[in-house]
Amino acid sequence: MAFSETLRRLRLEHFFSQAELARRSGVHALTITRLESGRTAPSTRTVRALAEALGVQPLELASPQEVAEADRRERNRELKR
Repeated sequence: MAFSETLRRLRLEHFFSQAELARRSGVHALTITRLESGRTAPSTRTVRALAEALGVQPLELASPQEVAEADRRERNRELKR
């Protein structure tokens, strides 16, 4: 299952709105919307914060490949600045 689907499923299982998950995790609500829609890939820090707020291990939320790809994109963006 893709990260976006897993995030949404876990959030709904906990009966959290996106705003509530944002408050509990410290991740901006707009970022959660983008993550759930698949428009944004999760960083390592984001996965850890969301996993803690949802009471799961980071590996239950995202695969190492998904996180590595997002981290690689972020590094490339920073290099272009």
